[in-house]
Amino acid sequence: MLHQPFTDYQRGLIYTLPTILVGDDDTNFCRLLTMLLTNAGYRVLTAHDGHTLVRLAQEEMPDLLLVDLMMPQLDGYEALRQLRNDTRTAHIPMIVVTARLAPADLVSGFESGADDYVTKPVISDEFIARLKGHLRRAARRPVHSPLTGLPGNALLTEEIRYRQRNALAFALLHLDLSAFKAFNDCYGFARGDQAIHTLAEVLRTTVSDPAEQGVFIGHIGGDDFALICPPERAEALCRSVITRFDALAPMLYDEADRALGYLQALDRDGTPRRFALMALAIGGAFHTPRRFATPEEIGRCVAEMKHHAKQYAHSVYMISPGDERPWIEGPPGRC
Repeated sequence: MLHQPFTDYQRGLIYTLPTILVGDDDTNFCRLLTMLLTNAGYRVLTAHDGHTLVRLAQEEMPDLLLVDLMMPQLDGYEALRQLRNDTRTAHIPMIVVTARLAPADLVSGFESGADDYVTKPVISDEFIARLKGHLRRAARRPVHSPLTGLPGNALLTEEIRYRQRNALAFALLHLDLSAFKAFNDCYGFARGDQAIHTLAEVLRTTVSDPAEQGVFIGHIGGDDFALICPPERAEALCRSVITRFDALAPMLYDEADRALGYLQALDRDGTPRRFALMALAIGGAFHTPRRFATPEEIGRCVAEMKHHAKQYAHSVYMISPGDERPWIEGPPGRC
């Protein structure tokens, strides 16, 4: 659960506070950690079982995880193992928080993928110092996505700030794969990574020379990508990326599922349902000098547009133009 009632578009594209995900079935301990971490300047998410921990880590991409080894449904050992084997979350610092001091338990935790451990009860000064150390080390890691080689969130933020400081007009586009979770759950992480690679290659081939054309391509994480481009090029790029991706997406599925035109999978509540084949949801906003003061402001607007775009089962883009129109929507005739 979220400690604060953020929605997708309220959270925005770029967070200002480091996010820590706590996995522990002791609700009182979670409340204690939440107060401690919030007062230290962190955004806090909590999960009370292993399955929820893994799902939130994959969806929210936190900056650090605190994991209890003994949780229902999926224990901490298996949760750590799954997250280390997932390229989207393998880089995140993971710390075991446990009352179990037996050497065998700690060895098993490290073998499952833990970077460190702290014991209960938590001593606040030492605890916060350890977290800061892990976050500092994580921040020194390469600023390009290890999965796609594209610039990551830090470089994306700097690019937005540069264009805002220099009073440049630009469009920021946030691209997300609709129905990706069902695909990933059904076919596994390796096939999920293949879908992410496919979208990355579509973006690269659509923009032949980004430096010359004033286009920046970034990989935020998981199936989330970003494009920055001159405003006059935004709609043409959206149409071209959608056309190319829609032609390739069906080939990512097994022949039988492709023939059906949907996947049969469980939703987040565990209910069987049909999921449409993957599509591309693009949210965007035009920035003119003084429309948005910070990357966070334009990020919130872009995330809201993407939230609207994800309501459709087919590929679609929605862009906030900043004038009297609520948004620009396309491709024409499909919405």
